[in-house]
Order: sequence, then C-alpha cells, then structure tokens
Amino acid sequence: MGTATVTGTRWQQHETLEAVRALGPAIDAAGDEIERLGFLPEALVQQLRAAGVFGLYAPRSVGGLEVDPLVAFAVTEELARHDGSVGWCTQVAAAVTVFLAWIDPDAVADMASLTEGRLHLAGSARALGRARRVEGGYVASGHWNYASGVRHATWFLGTCLVERPDGRVSPRSMFVPVSDGTIVANWNVMGMRGTGSDDFVLDEVFVPEGRAADRRWIERSHAPLYDPRLNMVAAWAPTAGVGIGLAQGALDALVALGDHATAGSEVPLRHREAVQDAAGRAATMVGAARAFVVSAVDGAWQAVLDRPDGSVDTEVTRAMAQAQLAITNSLNEAVRVADVAFHAAGTAAISTANRLERVLRDAHTAVQHAAGQPIHVRAGGRVAMGLEPGAVDLSRAAPTTPRP
Repeated sequence: MGTATVTGTRWQQHETLEAVRALGPAIDAAGDEIERLGFLPEALVQQLRAAGVFGLYAPRSVGGLEVDPLVAFAVTEELARHDGSVGWCTQVAAAVTVFLAWIDPDAVADMASLTEGRLHLAGSARALGRARRVEGGYVASGHWNYASGVRHATWFLGTCLVERPDGRVSPRSMFVPVSDGTIVANWNVMGMRGTGSDDFVLDEVFVPEGRAADRRWIERSHAPLYDPRLNMVAAWAPTAGVGIGLAQGALDALVALGDHATAGSEVPLRHREAVQDAAGRAATMVGAARAFVVSAVDGAWQAVLDRPDGSVDTEVTRAMAQAQLAITNSLNEAVRVADVAFHAAGTAAISTANRLERVLRDAHTAVQHAAGQPIHVRAGGRVAMGLEPGAVDLSRAAPTTPRP
C-alpha cells in the first residue's frame, strides 16, 4: 500500500465545510424544535440543502459535490457537534447516495430532473422488499423501518428480493420517488429523536429498469468515490463523523456547564479537580478517535487510488478492515465520552435545559447502528494478529450492508 497522505488543506478547508460551520448557530437554535417534531424542521432543511450537505456524494454530473470520504466525515462531524439528528440525516443521505453508481447514469440524470435538481436520498440496503419483473422494469412492494430523513428526502432506496429464472432470489436495490410510498409515523425513541426514522412502505410501485442496481454500471465507473472496494468505507465515513461530532459535543456541553454548581457542592464545576480530570480524559479520547478515523480512512482511500486497475490484494483488504475498525471505534468512543462528561457534571447533567443529556441519549442510540457493531472490531483484531480480515466480496448484484 502507498503512503497515506493526510493533508489538512485537502479536506478541512472544503467550501461545504465552511458553509456548515456558519450554520452552527442556526442548528443550535433549532435543537428543541428538532426534538419536539421528531424530524428536521423545513426551514433548517432548506439551509442545509443550500449548503449542499445532502449532495455530498451525489455525482458532479448531476450537480452533486462528489467529495472524498474525509470531507464527508468532517461535514457530519461539524453538524453532529451541534445536533446528532442533523448529522445523522446527513450521513444517511451520503451513504445511500453512494449506491447511485450502481444504476444507469442516464437514469440518475433523469432522477435529478424529476425532482427539480434535488437529488436528496434516504433509504436502506436491507432487503425488506419483494419485487417481480414486468415489462420495462419491476413492481416493488416492501416495508422498511429506520428510514432516517425520509420526510425531507426526494428519493428512497429500497432493496428488494427479486426472483430469478432458476427460482432463487437475489437482492436488488431500487430507487423510487418518496412521493410514491407511504411514511408510517412511528419514530418514538430515547435518542436521535429528530432523525424522523419512521417506517416507509411501498405497495405495488413500478420501478423502471434503469433505476435498479446493476453490476455493469459500477464496473464502468472510474470515480474513486464509487469504487466497490470502498463501498462501506465511503458509506460509513460520515457515520464516523457523527460519532466524533457527538463526542466533541459532549465535551462542549460539559465545558458550557463549567460555571454551574451541583446539589453536592457550591464550587463551580470547572474548578473541581475531578471534573478537570474528566475533561482531560474526554479530550484525549475525542482526539485519539478522530486521528484514527482520519488516518485509516485516508489509508483506505489511498490504497484504492494506488490500484486503479480495481485489484484487491492483501493491502487493500487490510486497509478497509482498519478503516472500518476506526469507524466502529468512533461510535463506541462517543458513548464513553458522553458517559464521562455526563457523570462529571453531576446533577447539572440531568436537566433538559442543557445539551449534555441529549448527547448522551444520541450517542447510546447511534452506536446501535451496524457500523458500531463488534464484527468490525474482530476483523481489525484479525489484522493485528497477522491474519487476513476476510475477502472483499465484489460479486453481489447490489450493494449491501454487512450484518453482525
């Protein structure tokens, strides 16, 4: 593998990141409304859309940004630092948008034009639908849960099981307008309340052939972002951004409580040695987790750039396993940092008047995602023990999310 090139100016000064930083006060101000509504308020969605955050991974050919994974990581980190739900909806849009590389480019352009240039996606790679072939495409039905951001998306990715001529079924991801389905308002949870992760239902919806994933299109793509070797790293780098953003948000919230006393002492928190120790440990965990993500994701990116022929060798599989380990670590470290900050703040932490209790709930909810599961730690452990993490499977007809 070639030497990873982590350069601050390459990703930390992207114009979209600058636009997102400017939105911080607006996101902070909308926090209570996001919690109350259970989804992002339309005024904030419009600001986020204008900043380009929902088109991070959309192809440049249809007006998207097509940024590299570290830019997407930095954007979602900044958003989640202010509000976990905003960061989460952004990372889901990015992750689903990667799958556009698996369909006809003409169909992607048609999708953009049908929704007035707003190629804003939600969806799931889990095969919770069924589809049958008909002339010109498929007829799909299905019921998907955890459809984060679907209320303000324009397109939905639903993976369906399609019966093959030999009687077996295979997964195929399909894109449909959100307006063709039904949103079931049932998102009632402890954390990430504002993601609007309601259920989404399709009932006998026609999907043109061009909007169904087909391996031939990904094989013709030469853009590194959509390289199938990077599939889950690209999709989950923004998820890591949410983890690091939540961790930093927890530390920020503890600092903001510095002048507060608690039921057990009138000494302000910032002047207590135990709180100072906790803040130091939290800062160390945040910095270490962030550095791990940056180094590992950049290493995976560089491994693909160094092998434009699409080859998968030991170094590529090791780089991908290392990146996924860093991503998983980011979500788990967010929980640890939130716990440290919450306990350090004592009774001051439990009030909904400050953001710390919200970050705690969000971090414990986010880590339940597939990206936070132990399977990736075990793969990283195999690499550390000198073993192979496992073969990269490029044979699927549609991109899928690995399950524990």
